[in-house]
Amino acid sequence: MKVAILASMLAGAAAFGVVPPATISRSATALAARLPEAEQTQEQKEIYEIVDRWAEIRLYSDEEAQEKLEGEELEAYTRYHQKVKDDMEKMKVIAEMMAKSVEIPQVAKKSKNQRKKDAWAKKQAIEAARAAAK
Repeated sequence: MKVAILASMLAGAAAFGVVPPATISRSATALAARLPEAEQTQEQKEIYEIVDRWAEIRLYSDEEAQEKLEGEELEAYTRYHQKVKDDMEKMKVIAEMMAKSVEIPQVAKKSKNQRKKDAWAKKQAIEAARAAAK
C-alpha cells in the first residue's frame, strides 16, 4: 500500500515536471573547461598535471597500484579506494535494510481444513472456560 501511494505521488509530481531534452550536450561548460596552455599560470599547470595523473592512477587495480606507485601516490590511492570500499559496504547494508522494509513477509493463507481445526479448538476452549466458571 505504501509503495503504491509513493509511486502515485512520484507519478503525479513527474506529470508537472520539466521534460528533459532529448539529446544531452557534452560540451564543456565554463566551470569544467580547461584554460588554454598559454593562459595557464604555473600553479594551474601543476594542478592540471596532478589531475591528469590522478585520472590515470584511480583506475588502477590494487595489484597495479602496488607495482607502479610508491610514496604519496600509493598512500592517496589506498586511502581513496578504502573509502570507496567502505562506502560500498555501508550502501549494501542500507540496501538490505530497505529491501527488508519494502518486502514485508506474507503469512501463508490458512487452508479450509486448518480453519475448521482452529474453529473447533476455539469452541473447545470456550466450553472449557464455561465449565471452569460453573
